[in-house]
Amino acid sequence: MNLLRFALRLDAGASAGLGVVILALSGKLDEWLGTPTAFALGVGVFLFVWATGLTVLAAQRDISPAGAWTVIVLNVGWIAASLAVAFGGAFELTGWGVALSALQALPVLLFIDLQYLGLRRVRAAVRSGAVGSGAA
Repeated sequence: MNLLRFALRLDAGASAGLGVVILALSGKLDEWLGTPTAFALGVGVFLFVWATGLTVLAAQRDISPAGAWTVIVLNVGWIAASLAVAFGGAFELTGWGVALSALQALPVLLFIDLQYLGLRRVRAAVRSGAVGSGAA
């Protein structure tokens, strides 16, 4: 399995896992983190949709570079949104809420790095003629 496909699947698995945790604990997150239940539910559902999209993309025979770049850009957006939630004052977060909102951006940085490196490998393979038009 190539690095890009692995990175997309890793991102999907982590996103789905976090979505399960958020949905399962959504009623308690307001108390523990300071995030309203409706917000937590929305984030949990979004993470399932995101994980599904990543899984579909990773399952493609040839992963579109445009699709992979879209994932990278949206992951950067997720980090920006996470930091805005942590430090923007939209919610009265607890200390744990600030920490979780900010620190969960770290694995997303790893996904971005792996996805970018995977894209570079695909481009190098295409240039050398080792791969067809996309990611194997």
